[in-house]
Amino acid sequence: MKYSLYVTGKCNDTRSFQSNIGIGGVILNNNGNEISFSKKVGRGTCIEAHIYGLVHGISEILKYSDAENIDAYVSNMNIVNYFKGKEIEINSRTEILLSNLKNPIKTLRLDINFEYLEVNEYNYVRNLAEEALIQ
Repeated sequence: MKYSLYVTGKCNDTRSFQSNIGIGGVILNNNGNEISFSKKVGRGTCIEAHIYGLVHGISEILKYSDAENIDAYVSNMNIVNYFKGKEIEINSRTEILLSNLKNPIKTLRLDINFEYLEVNEYNYVRNLAEEALIQ
């Protein structure tokens, strides 16, 4: 089964190193079934919110044993570039989180393709992340 994961993260204060962060996402399979999620995940940076959104979305998909392929659309270009093997500038804490996500992905017998999501084109995903911060 092929899945599409649309995910974004939001933080309360983009100027602060640590602020409340929320994630939002939509999971679609090729049968047209849709699952959405919205969750406050604690404190961190905006890029960490995106990473947590990916982790949550991929974890939800893995609950279904029929997953063969995931197209993951993320609204953070640095994350997309990282998974495509491009050189990016990120702090060491974020690099640790990304490598901790990348290593288990390698062991999965699953093809995951990362693409950029222009979140303004899919406002529903952004609204889910914003709602998580209000809860």
